[in-house]
Amino acid sequence: MLGVAGKTPPPSELEFLRSMVNRQIQYPGTIGISDYFFLTALVSILAPKRVVEIGTLTGFSAAIIAAALRRQHGKDSESWVDTIDVLSKCLIDETRPTGFEIAESFPQLASMIRLRIPHNSTVVSELAKRDELEIVFIDADHRHPSPLLDLLRLTPYIRSRGWIVLHDIQLGTIGRKAIEAGQRLSWGAAYGAEWLFDSWPFGKIGGGNIGAVQLPNDRSALIPFALRLMSVPFEITDHAARIAWRALYQSFAELV
Repeated sequence: MLGVAGKTPPPSELEFLRSMVNRQIQYPGTIGISDYFFLTALVSILAPKRVVEIGTLTGFSAAIIAAALRRQHGKDSESWVDTIDVLSKCLIDETRPTGFEIAESFPQLASMIRLRIPHNSTVVSELAKRDELEIVFIDADHRHPSPLLDLLRLTPYIRSRGWIVLHDIQLGTIGRKAIEAGQRLSWGAAYGAEWLFDSWPFGKIGGGNIGAVQLPNDRSALIPFALRLMSVPFEITDHAARIAWRALYQSFAELV
């Protein structure tokens, strides 16, 4: 599906992933083992020069992407990750800045990671040209329709048939089952990413709680899909919902 049949990972990739599995500190909210295996595979196979990420948190996933880019393009290549987050202080630890794990755990990759904080996905218009990006990663606010809005804002800057990786595409279902079992959830059970992935009518690849959706050749085909998804009641409310509704319609103008 990625159009690069037969590509194999470099030996150093397996060593790196093994070291990630065995690392001593694993912060809550960061992507899990199967997630970063999936993300590494896509980035490694497609081997773009740059990747845009929405949702930085500790910076762990940005480092995973940067590591895959370095293995594909070399230590001195012009490849990098732009990671975007609306919060200056990390959501899981407000005593630390967003992206703190990059300098603490991955100093050798820090020069490849450009923190765009505090910003939301609209800043992509200042970072990329139309049809430039081959792969992006969305792992920010999972409440419907936030993942859809991030995707639509990014779409003009992604080439036709490009890929958008979505995290927590089973979060709602996992959360509901946990609540039914009497568990307390720290992060809620938002369905936004799950509904987006499950209803995606074009090419897609599932990998458990992470997946990738492929843009169609005709971006305007996203508009009827988005309208159908927008008919599902929003998980955000009041003023935030009104702002999102207006922003979704505004994003349509860039798709035609």
